[in-house]
Amino acid sequence: MEKNALRETVFAFNNNDIVATYDFDMDVWHPNREKMASIVCEILPFKNTENLKFLDLGVGTGYLSRRIIETFPNATIIAVDAAELMVEKAKIRLQNHLKQVTFQISTFQELPSKETALSNLDAVVSSFALHHLYREEKLTLFKYIRSILKPNGWFVNCDIFKTADAVLEARYRYLHHMGIQQRIKRIKQQEKPLDQISSELAEKEKKDGDHPLFVADDLQILVDAGFRTADCFWKEYREAVYGGIK
Repeated sequence: MEKNALRETVFAFNNNDIVATYDFDMDVWHPNREKMASIVCEILPFKNTENLKFLDLGVGTGYLSRRIIETFPNATIIAVDAAELMVEKAKIRLQNHLKQVTFQISTFQELPSKETALSNLDAVVSSFALHHLYREEKLTLFKYIRSILKPNGWFVNCDIFKTADAVLEARYRYLHHMGIQQRIKRIKQQEKPLDQISSELAEKEKKDGDHPLFVADDLQILVDAGFRTADCFWKEYREAVYGGIK
């Protein structure tokens, strides 16, 4: 990703208006977020009493980190995000657990050089963040993730993806837009035509710097990065939870 494009992506999320409504908007755009966070906590094979070390890539407003701490109350988390305003919002959500969380302001591209001392982590997690990376950037990041995990450590990612078949892609997007239309009506008491929703989402994806890959591509990148296991744990249309084991 060129530096200008990277700055634009960070700026899109380091914005008071975006941060103020982010969680509310996520409930409209991605209602599976709660289910996907549950999958992360379920698939990790740890006892809830263990003293675990996590890295949360793209902590955002702290949604996944809080779910991790609720499931593994003795865990500590390094929470990374490039948007300082998002981190401030995460600190509010995690205010009762701040002794367990260390925040780091960094892009994913800069992280391997910024956090050279990280090691021996039990798991690295991420939610709705890594689709901003190009394939080669993901490979570099995944190699770094593998290097900082314990043997048998886990990486689990919740994200959006594209579909190879144009007919399926169109159908998935239509169903997504239909769901958004229904939730806007229920949650915001607003009526929006599908064409407007489609146009707004396309503009948002462009502004945010979205570059979703195929699920199979992400799994292959994990293999190329050296993970011994790569699998998709859950999928619904264009959203999936996948990961690998070192």
